[in-house]
Amino acid sequence: MGMMDKEEKMVSKRIVPVFALAALACVMFFVGCGTQSPEEARDQAALEAVSLQYWTDRLVVERDYKAAYNREVDNASMSFDAYRNLVSRNENFKFSGLAIKKVEIQNDDAIVSLGLKCLVPALPQPIERTFQDQWIYQSGQWKHKFSENQP
Repeated sequence: MGMMDKEEKMVSKRIVPVFALAALACVMFFVGCGTQSPEEARDQAALEAVSLQYWTDRLVVERDYKAAYNREVDNASMSFDAYRNLVSRNENFKFSGLAIKKVEIQNDDAIVSLGLKCLVPALPQPIERTFQDQWIYQSGQWKHKFSENQP
């Protein structure tokens, strides 16, 4: 029996480090996956979905400026507060009818033409507007190129 106890101790001494290493690898995998954004396809369908979500966040529903700011390609060059001040200038207007008109993708650069309706408080009918939006595919994500000329 003394020999069996020795073998069991040797086996358990080998198994514990293996389990510890496996547990550490699992934790590193799940933590790493949680911090990185999933890669988006570099195609028209993905860009259309991202663009519609960006403008919905920024103008149409709850005006989620933080989500829109996180989608900007060079948001590090402007603080969130400065960004919010620029894009919130349209808060008195109601936007609807957001639609993609055209998408042009060339390598990592894209132009998305969008249409929307804007209800101005002093006017009885909404104004229809079309504008172009620049996007850049960077690190597996479509990123918006901010312009002050946009709604």
